[in-house]
Formats: sequence, structure tokens, C-alpha cells
Amino acid sequence: MKYYPIFIAIFLLSLASPLTAAEPEKAPEAKKTQGLQFDGKGSYVTFPHIKLEDYGEFTIEAWVKDWSGRICCQGKQGDPENSIWISLRAKHHSTGWESENGMNHSVPVDPNSIEGWDHFAMVYSELQQTFYLNGKQINQTSAPAPGPFDESRLFFIGAQEKWEDSQTKPAALFGKGVMKLFRISKVARYDKEFEPADQFKSDAETVVLFDFAKPDKELLYDASPNKNNGTIYDARWVELMPD
Repeated sequence: MKYYPIFIAIFLLSLASPLTAAEPEKAPEAKKTQGLQFDGKGSYVTFPHIKLEDYGEFTIEAWVKDWSGRICCQGKQGDPENSIWISLRAKHHSTGWESENGMNHSVPVDPNSIEGWDHFAMVYSELQQTFYLNGKQINQTSAPAPGPFDESRLFFIGAQEKWEDSQTKPAALFGKGVMKLFRISKVARYDKEFEPADQFKSDAETVVLFDFAKPDKELLYDASPNKNNGTIYDARWVELMPD
């Protein structure tokens, strides 16, 4: 019995329907990381007033890049009103808070670095004020709790609320740089030197968490259940490139 016709048929079939190699699976696209760029001239974010005086301890922290000026502030400048603020590389300005009738508890923060990412944390606990820069303790002093604060004041990021009627903009002392994370917690997150986390997660102690994960033209979404969403004024969304 000859099998040549069968082999010929198989050969012809292979020519008619050539096998194609399977395409390699495409790797999932890396999630783009976004941040807000503040121009130092008129860009800022506001969100609802935070009653820090209700907490026995708290932490305010942020990740910023190439920053100079106000990182955040709640309250107007000038006694007897109390305010709380964080500034980085700001000439003639400091970081701290006021208590009672404007009693000042602050120090300048001027890191040696002039470029790159910085993590800053302000911690209050057990009548102590502690500042950390990139996980290193740079200041600790005895201080009473901040406040009380005027509840009509919004919390500002990248600026401070104006304090003179002659000022033409709603804010002043603008910060310049890029921010990618901001969190307020009703607990002292740090009590010793640490390695700052690249991401913050919301938990039971989180009051506000801006993780910049949902870019929007007008709103900065609070990732905590409290939904203290911010309103964006002239700050620009930028894609963050890996360092």
C-alpha cells in the first residue's frame, strides 16, 4: 500500500493554512504617577478646616520636590489669631504653630539640599513639637498644643490665607515646587528616625489623605473616608518621572 497521496495532501494543506507563531503577551502599562506643580506666584489648594486642637496628637506630612516657600498653612498671620504652618527653604519664614493668643513656637527649616524630593513631617505629641526631614529628626522642643483656631479658616496647601485687606489675592506666601503626597493624621506617626514611605494609605487615624491618584482640573480628592476634598487654584498637573 502506497501512502504518497496522503503525504501530498498533508503537505498541500500546510501550504494553504500556514501555522502562525503566537504573539507575545503585552506587558501591562505602568501606572502613571501624577503630582501638582505650584508656581510660587498664585497657585494653591484649599480644603475644609481641620480642628487640630481636638486631637491629643497629630502628624502633618508631605512629599515635595524642589520646594521653596509654604507647604501648608491654616490660619491668618498676625496676633491674636493662631495659625499652623510648614515652610521649606523660605527666607525669613519658619515652620511651627501658635498657641493661646498668638504665642509662637517655630523654627526655620532650610535643608542643605536644593533639588530633589523631600519628605517633611510635623508631629505633636505629649507637649512636644518634633520635625523630621527625610526621616531625620531636625528639631524637637517642648510646646503646648496649637490653637485654638478660627473655624472659618480653610486649610491651604502651597500658600497662606491673606491677612491684609490691601492684598489683592486670596492667598500669599506662595510655595513653589511639585507635591505628590499630603497627609494629616490624628496620631503621632513617628517618634524616632525612620525611612519615609513612598506611598501613604488611609487608616482609622487618617484625617486627610491626598495621594494625587485621580487628576482633576478643579478638585484634589481626599482618599480617606472623610472626603475633605480640596479645590485647586492654578496649580498644574504634571507626570512624575522616575528618579
